[in-house]
Amino acid sequence: MTVGRNDAPVASFPLAMPNVAPEKTALVVEDEMLFRLEVRDLLEAEGYAVVEAGSAAQALARLDDSMSLMVTDIRMPGAMDGLALVREVARRRPDLAVVVVSAQVTPKPEELPAGIPFVGRPFLESSLRAAMRDAVSDRGTTPP
Repeated sequence: MTVGRNDAPVASFPLAMPNVAPEKTALVVEDEMLFRLEVRDLLEAEGYAVVEAGSAAQALARLDDSMSLMVTDIRMPGAMDGLALVREVARRRPDLAVVVVSAQVTPKPEELPAGIPFVGRPFLESSLRAAMRDAVSDRGTTPP
């Protein structure tokens, strides 16, 4: 403690939290900014570092080996939609946990690779968290 001008004790606190990097990284693919921010906040609360993409092309450009989870919408701008993105990511990174969300499209079971959960929007945060945990545990990694 230090003494201030009025001689009252003043507690000394660090000005910032220590720079601790999360051990897990997630990719959020969503063209609607508000929904992307909502998912990012939820993932950060679960301990993830988050990389964002607004299209499938951006997602593929940003995809790397540090990522353990991807949450993607189905409808988005560009030549590739979320279902095609999921199939391409499954080909490139079969170890990556994936969760698909959408308010406009409900995929048929055969449209998604095995073990990839779908969550319809609007959803409860608990539903998305459960889908993320299921996807991560199905890929044999530590659940969030």
